[in-house]
Amino acid sequence: MDTQAIYRKSEKGAEAIATRGHGVGGKQRMLLILVDGKKTAEELIKLAAGMGESAQLLQQLEADGLIELVASAAPAKPAAAAAGLPAGVDLGKARVLATRLLAEQLGPLADELAIRLEAAKDMPQFVEVMKRAYTVMREVKGQAAADRFGAEVEAQMQKA
Repeated sequence: MDTQAIYRKSEKGAEAIATRGHGVGGKQRMLLILVDGKKTAEELIKLAAGMGESAQLLQQLEADGLIELVASAAPAKPAAAAAGLPAGVDLGKARVLATRLLAEQLGPLADELAIRLEAAKDMPQFVEVMKRAYTVMREVKGQAAADRFGAEVEAQMQKA
């Protein structure tokens, strides 16, 4: 299963939730409720981890025709960009730039991410927070805004 795949409820799945039908049991029903057309398979599996065998439950929902593939999420561009950065990149400048861009785009929603960005002590920590920031930007503002965010951070960091 593609962990970056994004699923939505099919008509059959929506009907199963509405009518409590189609033989959907407790764990499957709980996971089906989480499917919203925005979360990746990986996010759904993590959310449902407490139910046990969440990946298999998700595969079963797909096999039963209760969910359908919407798309495969794009990989987080900021992380890919940061992984190939020249050694001379100033982490402090990168943190300031990313924090400013997040605040401009997300306002108060960026506060937690900004704190995490400022606390990043090295490039691997910065990259991990940037992955999350990209995902949040995509969920809140859409794919195009997330791509612009990633491209701007990448471009500015390569100039540094």
